[in-house]
Order: sequence, then structure tokens, then C-alpha cells
Amino acid sequence: ASHETLTIQANDLSTRELSDKLQGLPADSVVEVHVANRPHGFGAGMEHALSLKVVGDLGDFALLMCEHVDVDVRGHAGHSCGHSLCSGSILIRGNAGNCLGAFANGGFIAVHGRAGQSCGFGLAGADLFVRSAVGDHAGYGMTAGTLVLGNGAGEQVGHEMTGGLIYVRGEVKSVSDDARQVRMKDAESLRLSLFLARAGIRGKPDDFKVYRSRRESKK
Repeated sequence: ASHETLTIQANDLSTRELSDKLQGLPADSVVEVHVANRPHGFGAGMEHALSLKVVGDLGDFALLMCEHVDVDVRGHAGHSCGHSLCSGSILIRGNAGNCLGAFANGGFIAVHGRAGQSCGFGLAGADLFVRSAVGDHAGYGMTAGTLVLGNGAGEQVGHEMTGGLIYVRGEVKSVSDDARQVRMKDAESLRLSLFLARAGIRGKPDDFKVYRSRRESKK
């Protein structure tokens, strides 16, 4: 069944007031939120199913520790967007700051623009995609999950990673001693194809290199 879209003008609401308003909506509501002044902590801790379109730019720690919510951001996001995400999805149509998806243990995050340093920091099971360039230390300390980078990576990819997979299309400036390139298996190629389709990106798995933890590579 289709749901009527509720529009919220959040410009004059505090982060707490907006959070209370969103948490009070019925599950499966479809909401369009207009924001200004790059609010920090937007949507933090939301725990019920909403379909949320955000018009405007978000500040730092947006959508922290969220579950079940599906968010389409028609703008940019600051640092640590999707930190500790548990489930649901986040689409950022602009750019994202540093530490995108840090410690996210579930769900799906896609960025159509660029992301800053330490993209996927401590990634713990979520799926994370960035279409354009990212800064240094992508996948720093990740333990599980999938990081897909569509336009190269900076220095020290996979530093201190112990698990998960990193796929990169394009130039990698340097790879940490903690990670190594491995041959892509058929199952990984299929999973990457599905991943790219979900992110709305055209691409072939053969265009990507795959990296995993050196510890796992020795198993």
C-alpha cells in the first residue's frame, strides 16, 4: 500500500525536538524533512521503520546508532555519518566527511559523491559504498563487512584491518602491511554485482581489485 508523504520543516526545531517528532510517527511512515544550518546528530538513535527523505545538508554524527530506517539524503553529510548503524539504509547523494560508517555493524550505506579520511573506520559488518574518491586510511581497523570504493583510494588502505573485504576500482595510492590483494572468487564477484546494483551503479566486478586482512589471507 502507498503511504502519503508527511513534510516536516525542521529549520526551527532543535535536534531533540525533531527526534521526538520522528520517533512519534507510526511505523512505515514516509517523511520528507527539510533541514538548514547542517544540524549535528540528526536522527540519532531512531529505532523504528521510516522511509525518510532529507532535503539539505547534515552536520556531524547524523543517523548515529539507527535501526530499520531508510534514509535518502539530498545533500551532503558531515563527519561520522551512520556511525554504529545497526540496520536499514542510508543514501547520501552528495559528499560525506571523515569516518563514514564508523563501527557500523549492519545495514547499507551508499555515497554518490566523495568521502573523507578513514572511510569505514572499524567497520563491523555493514556494507558501505562510495562512488567517488575517498581519503587516506579507508577501512582502518575494520573487522567485518564490505567496503566498496568506486574511484580509487588514498594511502594505507586496510590499516589494522582484521576482517571483511575491501573492493577498489581505480588507483590505490598505498596498501597497509595489514592487508593484501587477493584473487576475487566467483561468490565474491556475484556479491559485488548485487552490491553495485543495489547502489544504483553501473560497473563490472572485473574492474575491481579485492583486499582482505593479511591474517585471514594466511588461513
